[in-house]
This record gives sequence, C-alpha cells and structure tokens, in this order.
Amino acid sequence: MVYYPRSLTNVILACFVLSAVPLVVALAELALGLDSLAKRSQLSVREAEAASTASRELRDLSGKIERRVRQSIVLEDPELIDGYKKLDAQLEQAVVRAQSLPLTDEERAAVKMINVPRRVLSNAFSSGIPKLEDRARLADAAAELADNAAQAATLVTRVTEREVIELRTMAAKTRENWPWFLGVAALTALLLAVGFSILIARPLRNIDRSIRKLGRGEFADSITIKGPRDLRSLGERLDWLRRRLLELETHQTRFLRHVSHELKTPLTAVREGSELLNDRIVGEMSRAQFDVVRIIRDNTLSLQRLIEDLLSYQQHKSAAPLRLEKVELTPIVERVVREHRLEMLSRAITTDIKSNVHSLQADREQLRIVLDNLVSNAIKYTARGGKVRILTALDGDMVQIDVEDDGPGISLEDQERVFDSFYRGEASTNGKIKGSGLGLAIVREYVLAHQGSVYVVEPGKPGGRFRVRLPVDQSGFVERTPADVGDSVVA
Repeated sequence: MVYYPRSLTNVILACFVLSAVPLVVALAELALGLDSLAKRSQLSVREAEAASTASRELRDLSGKIERRVRQSIVLEDPELIDGYKKLDAQLEQAVVRAQSLPLTDEERAAVKMINVPRRVLSNAFSSGIPKLEDRARLADAAAELADNAAQAATLVTRVTEREVIELRTMAAKTRENWPWFLGVAALTALLLAVGFSILIARPLRNIDRSIRKLGRGEFADSITIKGPRDLRSLGERLDWLRRRLLELETHQTRFLRHVSHELKTPLTAVREGSELLNDRIVGEMSRAQFDVVRIIRDNTLSLQRLIEDLLSYQQHKSAAPLRLEKVELTPIVERVVREHRLEMLSRAITTDIKSNVHSLQADREQLRIVLDNLVSNAIKYTARGGKVRILTALDGDMVQIDVEDDGPGISLEDQERVFDSFYRGEASTNGKIKGSGLGLAIVREYVLAHQGSVYVVEPGKPGGRFRVRLPVDQSGFVERTPADVGDSVVA
C-alpha cells in the first residue's frame, strides 16, 4: 500500500527534498574530503619541516662534536671540553626529536645508532681530559658519530618524500573517487525523481483519463482516485459528476423516446392524410389546394426524417458495442446508391462509382449509415443534372472513401462545424426536404468509433468533398464510444 501525504503540495515538497538528499550528501562528502585533504596537507608540511630540521641538526651537531673532540684531544683545554658537553646535550635532544618523527624501523634504528659513539665520548669526557692511550679510540668514536649522524640524517629526509607521495596519493584518490560518488548520487537523485514523478503522475493520469471518459460520454465505470487527500476529494467530485451526467443522459434518452413516440402517431395520421389528398383519392383539388397539400406532405416527411435521425443519433450515443465483421465495401456502396436512385432520377443526377477496395473489418450497419448520410448530403447539394462521385481506394493499411458533389462547396469556416450536431451550412440545399443537421454528426461518431477519421477535402473550393479513412484490419481494436471532434486525425 502506497502512503500519500495529505495534499499534493506536500507530496511535491517531499519529492524535491528527498531527490535533493543524494546531491546534498555528495556535496557534504566532498566538503569532508577536501577538509581531510587540507588537514593532511598541513600535517605533512609540519612533519616535512620537522624532518628537514632534524636532519640538519644531526649533521651540524655531529660535525661540531667531531671537531670539538679532536681539538680537546690535541689542545687539552678544559673550556673545549665544556663546549663539547653543551653540544652533546643538544645532540641528545636532536636525537629525541628525530625519533618522534613517523620513521620506519630501518630509519629509527639508524637514529638510535648515533647514541652508541655518543655515549662512548660522553663517558670519556665526563671525568675531564681523557687519558693519552684513549685518545685514538675517542677520535675513531667521533668519526663514527659523524658517519652515523650523516647516515641517519639522510634516512630522516625520506619522511618528507613519503609525506609528499602520500599527499599526492590521497589527492589522486579523492580526484578519482569523487566523479564516481557524484555519478552515483546524481543517478540516485534521478531515480528518486523519476519514481516520485511516477508516484505523482499516476493519480493525475487517472484524473485525466476519467475526465476524457466523461468527455466521451462513458459513464459506466465509477471514478476512484488514489493519492493525496485533495486529489481523492477531486476524484469523489468527478464521480459525483459522472453519476449526474449519467442521470441526465438517462433522462434525455427517456425524454427523446417519449417525445418521438408521441409525435409519431399524429405525424403518421397527418402524413397518410396528405398522401390521400395528394393522390386525389378523396376528390379533385384546385391548383392552390394541391400546392398546400404538397407543402404539408413535404414538411411531414422532413419532420419524420428529423425524428428518425434523432433516434438514430441517440441510439449511437448510448454506446452500443460495434459488431465487427469482414465487410465487402462495393456491394454496400451499390446498395446505398440504389436506395437513392428515385431521388436522383427525379433531378437527373448521375453517379460515378470507382471502387478499388474489396473488403475491410467494420460494423456493416454503421458503415452503411456512414455512406448513406454522405451520399444523401451530396445529393442535396448537387444541382439538377449534376453528378455525385464515390471513390474508394486502399492507402497502405487504411481504406479511403471519397464522396464528392457538384454543389457550392464548403467554406473554410464550415469545414469543422459541418460535423457538429444540428448544424446546417450556409449554402442552401437543392432538395425538397431540409436536413436535420445530424447526418454528418452521425458520420463522424461512427467513423471515430472505428478508429478512423473524416474531414473535408479542399474546403473553400466549388464542390463538396468528404473523405473517410478507416483501418482495414481491426484486430488491435479497442472498443470505443464516440470521441470528441478533436480526436479525429486528419491524414
């Protein structure tokens, strides 16, 4: 179970903070590394300085002692012996300071070797001027002291070299490790950011999906949004809206059915009466009376067509599932043309059919209605003696159907609005029965339900031309209800 804070603002704030943590840790680690390197540099400088001083003291003091010992042996001057003792005390302290340095075992042993000849000389001069027989031995001890001190001083200088090497190694290691550490921190921050984005985007996508479903008229599924409390509250309001829209749609459907039923009975009586009068079964009529009867008859036909279109449109808006099957396109085109033959004969309208498509997957009845409405619309706007052209062709994995007339055409302003419900174009029709304004709206709904598109070709020019594009294969079909006009894709 995913835990969400109370509000989306808190979620976003938490995402920013947690995503920044790895980078902050990386910067802190860099600061600590640089601080450690700086402290180590200071220590190395102090130790190098101490090693250099110790090496210099060992060389200088041992050389002075050697000279003072030789002078004391030759001159036998008590003041020279006192000077030697002071130098010996200084050398003893220098040896102690040298031993406090970070020396290796070899270097520490070399420093200790200074004390061997130093003790010999110290013992010999402790009682005054040495005896004559000891003077040669003391001279050798003084020379040994100088040699041991020189060797120890040389080894002590290695401390400086080691400190420099260690400092360089530490700096190189820091330089090598830092990019990796920064990369891991950046990758961790990126993964956290992506994870939090998904966490935030999931409820937002659900809200977007729910709103789109409401816009498409899909009210069957309840809306449940998981996430922060404010988004859950928004989901509850959307579900309330869904229930309200479903209730309104139910009332609308019930109202249309009731009104249509109530209108059909008197309309049928009026139509039958007008037909009887028009056929002169009840007796002869004057010319004026005959014109009135014809007006009544035409308007009853127009009203009947409007009621049928309303029922057909509402039936489709109720989201009945498509019945997909393999459909032969040419027979449907020929059937639609035959159904309009009488109307075309009365106005001397001819047809030009060029069908190069054999079959496709579609709902047979809806495909017939699409073609019927397009052909009916073309006939309305075609002048007497004109021609209606129906062209079908295969364009890749899409079937393309063009229905063209010789009418005034469709303006640029009307190329989208002609598909709106109850919209009639500015150009007047040549038919006796006015359209309901639902034919092209039904065409659009049915085409979109098949994951296709319908649009006007070359608007603003004489002659209306509608193009329908439908997939040949609906194997990957996802059942849809009518979508928004904006979902139509213009090829």
